[in-house]
Amino acid sequence: MTKFKQFSSTLKKIDGYIYALCEIKGDKRNPFYIGKGNGNRCLQHLTDETKTEKSNKIKSLLKNKSLGIDILRHGIKDDSILKLIEATCIDLLGVDTLTNEVRGHGTDMGRMSLEEIDNIISGKTVTVAKEHSGLAFLLNDTYKSGMTEENLFECTRGIWANIPRDKTIKYAYATYGDVVKEVYKIHSWVEAGTQQYFTRNISKMALEKRWEFIGKIASKEIREKYKGKVIERPRSYGYGFVKVGG
Repeated sequence: MTKFKQFSSTLKKIDGYIYALCEIKGDKRNPFYIGKGNGNRCLQHLTDETKTEKSNKIKSLLKNKSLGIDILRHGIKDDSILKLIEATCIDLLGVDTLTNEVRGHGTDMGRMSLEEIDNIISGKTVTVAKEHSGLAFLLNDTYKSGMTEENLFECTRGIWANIPRDKTIKYAYATYGDVVKEVYKIHSWVEAGTQQYFTRNISKMALEKRWEFIGKIASKEIREKYKGKVIERPRSYGYGFVKVGG
């Protein structure tokens, strides 16, 4: 911390800024956290006493004198612009490479492929065929661009209350902004907590009277038909899922 204290006066003169906490390895400075702030905001992480992945990494790097702080952009007075740049940097690097817990603020959709953007802007939609009927899970609060396949699957398969579990529910469509991010073939339903979660921390209380499915990624044919497309769906009425395909 002593090394960085000398920069406090400088930080107060540069208005709003975007910063990256970096691990220094030789000539390389590898970002592991992206943030925004004013004044000494970037230095506050150095005295964080929580036991998060980020704070543990900072302590280790400080001890080894291999922590770096890079200012990516500065002189920004508009907070909405700060939020947009922060979110863009996080999307570019990918949340799976960072210790940021959230995707970022100030964007509606985050990082997407050109094909997905075209489907949204053009209004192109696809109707789920009856033989591919299932549930479209609306992951608008949990999806993060750049998240791992395992994390996406775990956010989709559980945990759900009042979930329909009849034989017509064949597939699970992981959606964000109605864009299908992945499709899974549902094998069966079990009580929530039956399977282990590796990327999510879920309390035992949250598992009560809830369900999760056992499944796997759908066939190549199904994925090519729906993945990256905007699917037609009925109104959700506040639920985190809706039936599609009949």
